[in-house]
Amino acid sequence: MINIKIGYPEARVELKARKTLDGNLLILDHDMIDIVLIPNENKVMSFPKTSAADDSYGSQSRLFEFLADKGVVIRESIQGGNIFNSLEGIVPQTPQLNSMQAAVYVISEFLTLEKDAQQTADDYEENLEKYFLKPSDKDSTEQGEVPQQAEKGAMVPGYYYIPLRYRY
Repeated sequence: MINIKIGYPEARVELKARKTLDGNLLILDHDMIDIVLIPNENKVMSFPKTSAADDSYGSQSRLFEFLADKGVVIRESIQGGNIFNSLEGIVPQTPQLNSMQAAVYVISEFLTLEKDAQQTADDYEENLEKYFLKPSDKDSTEQGEVPQQAEKGAMVPGYYYIPLRYRY
């Protein structure tokens, strides 16, 4: 659990996070990416987890788009990092509040939204799998139960389908 004080009100967020030896904050809550806050350089970086599939870039892109929309990262500073498949962005400094704590708070909001979206996607995939593997009586027929018709499907009898011939 991390306590954050942004201005007057105090916010409390729960994250799977740890501090690295060089003082960076490593946030491990996301299923596909790791997020690192680097206070010495005023930077946020994201890396795909080693177990993540090829679609981790989408999560990274959504993270930085969210941070830029909330004003936590300078939009023009978002770029590929010096480490393969990483993205980074600069957090602007303000004298009114601790920019890194604000970044942690907004990242926790992003992680909550992503968790909800991932749960919805998982539920959809599970329901789709049930639909195909265990269809209801309304969505299935027994073998031999399909009535015969003169024309069925997209292939019209008597219409000749000629494959395209390419000239080189």
